[in-house]
Amino acid sequence: MNLTAIENKVASFRTIDKLEPEWLYNLRKESWEFYNDAPLPERVTNVWRYTKPENFLVANAEEIMNTAPLIPDGSNGHPYPKNSEYSAVGYNREDMMTMVKIDPAVAGQGVIIKNLFQAARENEDLVRQYFGTMVAPNFGKFEALNMALWNNGFFIFVPDNTVIEKPIALNRHPGDNFSHIRLLAVIGRNSQVTLVDNYSCSGRAESGVDNSAVEIFGGDSARVKYVNLQRLGPQCIGYITQRARIGRSGNIYSIYGATGGAVSKMNAGTILAGRHAESRMSGVIFGDKNQHFDYHTLHHHQDNESYSNIDFKVILKDKAMSAYTGLIRIEKDTINNEAYQENRNLLLNKGTKAESIPELEILTDQVRCTHGATMGPIDPQMLFYLKARGIGHEEAVKMIAAGFVEPTIMQMPNELREMMRGIVTDKLAGEQK
Repeated sequence: MNLTAIENKVASFRTIDKLEPEWLYNLRKESWEFYNDAPLPERVTNVWRYTKPENFLVANAEEIMNTAPLIPDGSNGHPYPKNSEYSAVGYNREDMMTMVKIDPAVAGQGVIIKNLFQAARENEDLVRQYFGTMVAPNFGKFEALNMALWNNGFFIFVPDNTVIEKPIALNRHPGDNFSHIRLLAVIGRNSQVTLVDNYSCSGRAESGVDNSAVEIFGGDSARVKYVNLQRLGPQCIGYITQRARIGRSGNIYSIYGATGGAVSKMNAGTILAGRHAESRMSGVIFGDKNQHFDYHTLHHHQDNESYSNIDFKVILKDKAMSAYTGLIRIEKDTINNEAYQENRNLLLNKGTKAESIPELEILTDQVRCTHGATMGPIDPQMLFYLKARGIGHEEAVKMIAAGFVEPTIMQMPNELREMMRGIVTDKLAGEQK
């Protein structure tokens, strides 16, 4: 269906569902109205310069909005086994059923992991306080669409002074057509957690549009690791908006790995809202064939003596394309903030294309900021060195590509390094999970 046909098919928002809290319904209706009134994003802005917004429009919005979220049936995740490597495992399935298995000892600490719609009913005061306050209805056209139509997602709550040693694994399996999913995570003061947010195909869904929104709230002195893995099917189109807010002396380490999908767009950002807040971001992207990756990052420094660091590595082959734009914004009347940003691109053959635009908005003068970007082919001397020692050309390229991202991976927490090496190794071997 073309753009004109989609735009002309504007339906009024549905009536409230009998299980739906009124505040949630009103928020979704407001979002639907904003989506219909808002124009498509302008391509003149760096955030949208390299990707057509039309990719993320939906042709059957009325049908989707009338699909109510499913309430878990009490099976607690059957038939999926709980992996001992994780403190909890959750599944957003393509049939819109959400399953969760959680270690009883973790649940006994007051930790909540459940279906987001279920939480909006059972934990209304807590969910209502945070939900949609960072990725709000007026955040953008497609964020409003997500809020209006989402029918699958997770809610995670970690109480104050709670340390969860093993990661929480969230498995997201979009369907074949249009999927709109969310994550709301509230991490209490002086608490610690690792979230592995894994977007992948579950076997059938090789195409479709996935629109996802993620909100993470970290209290004072909270320590959060957030891992976003995108390994969607070869014809999938992915759009993810992720925001985190970190309080005084809190820190978050956000890690992004992407190898899947036909078109993948990510808008990721952290708000450093308290003094001594710290945020690090690392990214590893590997594209081949005609894949298109468009990643935008934001670090917004709102208080004094905060620190941020970004390290994005991109590998491209065949006719793949990558665009990286990174914005560092430091508010006025703040002092002694530090921010660093680096994006490096390795082009394995002619025909690939990489764009990199680092941006700074410095509204004060007592800061320390640096940024840089590089792009280029494999150094011929590296290839010669390896081939002169009996290593074949293809294997030498694989070794150089793996070595290119290794310094970034080595900066990651120990428990996440093998996971990130694995997605690079799978891509080099031509595998897609």
